[in-house]
Amino acid sequence: MLDTGFLKRIAPYIEPLTEEALAEYIAEGEESVHIREKEGLSPEEYLQLVESIGLYLGKTTGAGFDSHYQRIALRNDKTLLVIQLPGGGNLNVFLTPAGKMILDTGYGCYYHDCERMLKTIGAGDFSDVKSVVCTHGDADHCGASGFFPVTPVMHPVTKALLEDGSRGYASPNGREILEKFYTTTINTYSRMNVPEKVCFCKTEPIANRGLFSVIDTFSFADMRFEVWSSLGGHIAGQVFLYEPEEGLLFTSDALLNFATLTKERADYSSIADSMIGSVNVNSETARVERRELMRVAKEFDEELKKTGRRLLICCGHGAVSVLDENGMLSPYSEPLYYAAGSS
Repeated sequence: MLDTGFLKRIAPYIEPLTEEALAEYIAEGEESVHIREKEGLSPEEYLQLVESIGLYLGKTTGAGFDSHYQRIALRNDKTLLVIQLPGGGNLNVFLTPAGKMILDTGYGCYYHDCERMLKTIGAGDFSDVKSVVCTHGDADHCGASGFFPVTPVMHPVTKALLEDGSRGYASPNGREILEKFYTTTINTYSRMNVPEKVCFCKTEPIANRGLFSVIDTFSFADMRFEVWSSLGGHIAGQVFLYEPEEGLLFTSDALLNFATLTKERADYSSIADSMIGSVNVNSETARVERRELMRVAKEFDEELKKTGRRLLICCGHGAVSVLDENGMLSPYSEPLYYAAGSS
C-alpha cells in the first residue's frame, strides 16, 4: 500500500529514520491504512494526509514562515508573547528582567524561524532563555525543547511517552497502531528535538482546583505558577498552568480557540483527527476536562472582575481569550501579523 512512488515522495521527510525504524514505520503505515479504510477513509485519502504534513511544514518554514501573535503587558516590566505558529500549537514567551521563560516550544522545524521573528519584533533571541516548560508530549508542544540552552521541565509521564514513541502511551484505546504511526510521522517530519536529560515536575497532589490536582508550584521572575494535572483526555501526562497574580490560565490542548485560527492552520490541525480518528486519546474524558476548565475559568474570572481585571485563557491553539457575556472564548486582543522578511 505504501508503494515506491509514495515512499519516494516522502523520502525527504523520513530521512532521519534508521533502516530498522523505516521498516517498522512502513509496516505500521500499511496497517493504519487498512484500519482507516474499514472506517471509511480510502487509502488514497489517508496517504494524502500523511504526505500533506510534510508539504505543509516544508512550505511554512524559512521564507514561508508566518504567524499571528499577541503582546500582553504584565506587571513589573514583564511581557507575554503568545505566538500562533503556522502549524501546531502556540509558543508562549515570557519576557522579563530575569530573562525569558518558554512555555511550550512549537515544532523543532520552526525553532530558527521563531528566533528570527523575535529579533525582528524587538524581543531579542533565545540566548537568555532561563526556563522551558512543556505541557505535554505532542511534537508541537515539546518538539523544539532540545534547542534551548536550558534543560526542559515536563511531567515524568511525558518523558516516558516520548521514549515509548507513541502519543497513545499509557492510554490504551484500541487505536495504538494509528497513534504510533501518526506519532512517528509528526515527530520525524517536524524534526523533533528533545534532549535526553529533562527535569520532572512533582506529581503528588498538594491541593485541588475543581477536578484537577495541583501537583507542583514553581516561580519565575516574580510569578508563581501552579501546575495542575490533567485528567488525561487529550494525552497522558498533560499539565495545565495557572498564575493567580497575573490571572493567566494555560490550558494546553484541553481548550482551544479554534475559531481564531486561519483557514490554513485550521485545515492543518484537522489532519491528526483524520489520521487517528480523534486527537484525544479518551474523548469522553477530554469533554469532562473542557467543561471543568470552563467552569473554573468562569469562577476565576468573576473574582478577577471585582478587581477590574480579567482571566486570560491561554489556549494550546488560537488566540489568548477572555470569556464573553455568553461564556464563550473571545480574543483578548487583536493579534498582530508577522511574516518572514517583514520588518
